[in-house]
Amino acid sequence: MQHHDNNATSALDVLVIEDDVDTAGALTRILNRAGYASDLALTLADAMESVQRGAPAIVLLDLSLPDGDGVDAIERLKALGVNEIIIISGTDDAERTRRCLQAGVFDFILKPAGADDVLKSVRRADVKRRQSTVTAQEYPVKLKPGFGSLEGASQASQRLTKAVRQVAKEPFAAALITGQPGVLKADVAALVHHYSERTGRALIVNCASENDAHDQRRFFGSVSSDDARTDATVGYLNKAHEGTLVLDDVSALSINLQRRLASFIETGEVLAQGALAPQRQRCALVGILREPADDALSSGRLHEPLYFALARNTIAVPPLVERRDDIVFFSQHAVAQLNDVFSTEKSLSVELIDQLKSYYWPGNLVELKNCLLTAYRYTEAGDEIKPNVSLFTDAEDPVNDLISPFVGQSFREVEKQLILATLAANKHNKSRTAKVLGISLKTLYNRLNSYEQQEDVAVLTATSA
Repeated sequence: MQHHDNNATSALDVLVIEDDVDTAGALTRILNRAGYASDLALTLADAMESVQRGAPAIVLLDLSLPDGDGVDAIERLKALGVNEIIIISGTDDAERTRRCLQAGVFDFILKPAGADDVLKSVRRADVKRRQSTVTAQEYPVKLKPGFGSLEGASQASQRLTKAVRQVAKEPFAAALITGQPGVLKADVAALVHHYSERTGRALIVNCASENDAHDQRRFFGSVSSDDARTDATVGYLNKAHEGTLVLDDVSALSINLQRRLASFIETGEVLAQGALAPQRQRCALVGILREPADDALSSGRLHEPLYFALARNTIAVPPLVERRDDIVFFSQHAVAQLNDVFSTEKSLSVELIDQLKSYYWPGNLVELKNCLLTAYRYTEAGDEIKPNVSLFTDAEDPVNDLISPFVGQSFREVEKQLILATLAANKHNKSRTAKVLGISLKTLYNRLNSYEQQEDVAVLTATSA
């Protein structure tokens, strides 16, 4: 497997080429909330201009466009460096589908397309792209914060900073970082290393790319062997000596590798492949968990000893909705970072600040940064960045209207309605419902059983009355 710089993605991950404004806006919001930076083009001319400025990793392409045929555009997009093209079309015409597949598109999705279908296709295309990308840069890559600042003044941010500093106090502690998608857990890991003042490097490994026969050699290294004619390998743990090794998506590692990492945390010893004796290694190990711990443990994807070794120091990153007092602070840092990158002087307008503060931010800091990036692109140098309803929930469907039916109800009753509605939406598939809700299957069954007991009590009370 060829390794690459997982942080070296372009500013634009996905370009949506779609002439229907509502559909294009919905697709970009879905992508932003899933952690992808995205932009849209309503015409082929705009799309080609955007791609010429910098090829996106993935293109979502509608075939029926006002200034040309999407099928004819596939070859032009590929010539400009776009390798992963996903077609989203309202027609299943056999001839056009055949032409698209012959042109080498990654996937073909029929409209109306569900959010899950789009995200699954994009994620598969992203994995394919990353696996085929080769770079001369050393792997694993150096970890550094990408947002600008995460240390706000809200109580939730202060608790986060306190937790980070406490973990960093221990010279070579193991730690686990959890939280919703989009809260920038890798940036938090970078802060842990920053506050530790360790002299070594902070390196990050994309664990989803580490499932092959050589994963243990890459982590623990190997010694040269004349008989086998193999060269020595410097393992990730050795590269992070006196520093921090961050395991992004730790539950994606093989169980055998997880066992050895759990042993390393306990002993501090690394036995390289082909070595006769282990060596001591000073390296902090920080795991990032990108799924609920209960799910990862119950499914067997996460090795219990490794989980408990890391979870001795757990940092739960709060969602942005709990850090509303910091939204302006975060936004100003993001714009300052963009100004520095593009050598401009743009600023937030009062109207945009009001809009940012009133939004619910289901996609957390990733969604915030992506929205600001899109608004930034539409603003001339030196101007104020104005509000733009297309970046957020539709104006006729504001968040306040969505939550107003629940005002005055108990949290337990609201939770019950959410669980039952999600269960119905997933056609009573309990495993899928638990995954969507971010809870374990056991927790879901416990909740459903408690609701049945409540109904039984209500029936008995009514009967006795």
